[in-house]
Amino acid sequence: MGKFSGVWASFEYLDETTEAIEKIRKQGKQPQVLSPCPRHEIDHALGEPQTRLPFISLIFGGLGCLTGYSFPAWTASDWVLPVSGKPIVAIPPFTIIGFELTILFTAIFTLAGMIGLIVIDTFRNPLPKGAKKYPRFQRDRFGVVVSCEPSQTKEFEELLKAHGAEEVHVENS
Repeated sequence: MGKFSGVWASFEYLDETTEAIEKIRKQGKQPQVLSPCPRHEIDHALGEPQTRLPFISLIFGGLGCLTGYSFPAWTASDWVLPVSGKPIVAIPPFTIIGFELTILFTAIFTLAGMIGLIVIDTFRNPLPKGAKKYPRFQRDRFGVVVSCEPSQTKEFEELLKAHGAEEVHVENS
């Protein structure tokens, strides 16, 4: 895992947290937030989230649908069982299999994609060791983590303090 260099702070109030996030974003950095509960105010302050997960779901859902129609069609063509003049490869009976494999592929690969994207993001944006071990982020405090160069830490430390941070920690690794 990568080394962390930057500033992290804890906030008691949600308003102070969102103001600090917006100010940090105006300075060109994308902070990470540790929160005891999901809050839409934090999502709005962080901006529109960008993820590839919907595309992963769409692609593998389409692959599941294609598999669900093509595999039974191939099987029916290989072992022909003519039944009272009905078509060998018919859409209605294959729709059930196509639907089920669409749901199966979408669910499995969305979960796998989500886990993969989380692992990649963890290596790309490491959290500071102190913030990981700080238990109050799971109970009653909001954490804001800013990854920056060692020369910028003083600037972000002052910004976080100015917006009401209870504790501010600087880590240069």
